[in-house]
Amino acid sequence: MNRTAKLCLLAALFVLCAAAALLRETIDRRHQATPPAQLYEVVWKQLTAFRESDYFGAYHQVSSGFQERLNIEEFSDLARSEYPGLLRAARVEFGPVSFTGREAHIPAYFFLPEGDIIPSLYRLVREDNGWKIDSVRVLKRWPANRRLGGLRI
Repeated sequence: MNRTAKLCLLAALFVLCAAAALLRETIDRRHQATPPAQLYEVVWKQLTAFRESDYFGAYHQVSSGFQERLNIEEFSDLARSEYPGLLRAARVEFGPVSFTGREAHIPAYFFLPEGDIIPSLYRLVREDNGWKIDSVRVLKRWPANRRLGGLRI
């Protein structure tokens, strides 16, 4: 192969890589354009299903990867044993959404009737049929007397 052919091949590979990078950036931007309310709705649908003991409906809100890890029975057991505090919440507030590629990260705060707060981190993934919950990390409960950041007017 002569020098000109090698340079043309190298240039073609360079152009292909640049095009792939631009395509990836366009796809990531499209996901990041998702309104936060649409993502909050996915979490809210699952919480509503849990509160109604509709574990099949709640399972429908999780990602296919999550469904490969746990079947519906294991999921139902997990929800009943690990997340009962979340289901007792009198109020739920969501924090700002952050995106990493095809993932969205949402902080959620569950306000319990006795005043405690349970912070949680939801990770959603974009699938062909919309956004799905891939994991929930429940953090240490904040006691009712804990002062939270921000202004009080």
